[in-house]
Amino acid sequence: MIGLTRVVLVTAAGAGLVLAAAKAPAVDLAAPAARAATPATAAAVASTSVVCPGPETLGVDGVVPGRQTASVAALTAPQEVLPAPARSGGDGTLSLRSLASPEAAPGTAPSTSARGSALGATVSVPAAVLAAGTGSLAPGTVGAQRTLVTKGDDRGLTGSACVAPREQAWLVAGGGEAGRRERLVLANPGPNPIQVDLTVLDSAGEVTSPAAQDIVVGPYGRTVVLLDAVAGSEKSPVVGVTARGGEVAAVLSDTWLDGIVPRGGDDAVPTADPATEQVVPGVALSGRGTLRLAVPGDTEAVVQLRLLTPAGAQPLPNGGVVRVPAHSTTDVDLSGLPAGAYAVHVRADEPVLAGATVERRAAAAGPSDLAWTTATEPVRGLAGAALLPAPGVTTEVQLASVARSAVVTVTSVSPSGQVVNDTVAVPADSVATRSVTGAASVWVTPVSGQVRAATVSAVADPAGPLVSVSPLVSLPLTTTPLSVRAARD
Repeated sequence: MIGLTRVVLVTAAGAGLVLAAAKAPAVDLAAPAARAATPATAAAVASTSVVCPGPETLGVDGVVPGRQTASVAALTAPQEVLPAPARSGGDGTLSLRSLASPEAAPGTAPSTSARGSALGATVSVPAAVLAAGTGSLAPGTVGAQRTLVTKGDDRGLTGSACVAPREQAWLVAGGGEAGRRERLVLANPGPNPIQVDLTVLDSAGEVTSPAAQDIVVGPYGRTVVLLDAVAGSEKSPVVGVTARGGEVAAVLSDTWLDGIVPRGGDDAVPTADPATEQVVPGVALSGRGTLRLAVPGDTEAVVQLRLLTPAGAQPLPNGGVVRVPAHSTTDVDLSGLPAGAYAVHVRADEPVLAGATVERRAAAAGPSDLAWTTATEPVRGLAGAALLPAPGVTTEVQLASVARSAVVTVTSVSPSGQVVNDTVAVPADSVATRSVTGAASVWVTPVSGQVRAATVSAVADPAGPLVSVSPLVSLPLTTTPLSVRAARD
């Protein structure tokens, strides 16, 4: 057991990857000035950790708990996708641990010491799940979470990559429609309590609220905050998260019940840090879609937008030029474009944040689903994802390249451990896709150029299509410690 009610551990062949960095050995600051620090040979990271949010609808203070079960998987990468310095020998483990709200007891789950094995759990209590790799299994560990509901108010395909804990993060998701509800899931993987402060940007400017400050997340714990309780009925929110006293894993869950019509939901993971250039991959349009921009700084930004398509770059109406006020957000309508795989290229004169949402509706008055994707940095070295294959779920990886062409290797690993490599060329200012349906994990290794990547999962449900998008991020696999030597006389 993982220390959670109705949590089951399973082991299967697979692969995956994680984000975290080992600490470099300390340098003796008291040493004589004659000593000099010189780079040493890169070594594999010694420990990694990522956190899945767990059932997002459970554990909100003052809200009667409902029912939700989330499936979680953590995987280690196949040896052949790791660079040589990350292929460390010796012992290692991959393990799961619950990060529970006060009403659920924390605990641990059995671990595996075999590279290529996977750990899985189903979670139906208010708790996050920490996936940790140590020793030889530290490089190349990822996790993911999925909830699939085909009937009722909670209908939708909701997914999230497990995220690395960090001190600061920005999340792009949510809306102001009636029945829209955003839940901010905060998980603390450390042994000490932390405090979290929120910054909420909206189309009318920054939202100030005492409820956004000093949010406590207990040791090895999880806290869920209703965004409406912090910022009211925000129309186009972007949320900044800052942790004090430790690091926090933050995910923003966006669900929508339009009267009695379920409009679906999805999780948004942290977007790329503010920058004057952003690329949002995985904008899988088939109907309604929206790009959200935010300026966290003190100066208005002038932003130019381009769509990246399989046939090259495509301008948006009015030249794609948008002005975004300081400390504010702006939504850009992407509806009406032909269905297909897109990415959005953003250039601005001030640092901006970016994310996008897509919707799937079989009929205007019928049930629908939505998905969020965020801006990412180019893949450097290796990126990967656990995919949680299931009957009826199709998945493809979408790749986007800006300015120059790129070549990548897409490696898929089946549940039985079979590894398949596919070389994919992505023309400049374009996107390319590859199906990885049925795979337990997928890995993207750059060969030349730069790409951004995301996985898009879908279900062809008779009541209407379901969709979820998960951007891929680069994974730190090695660290370069400092060696100290005495200078010659």
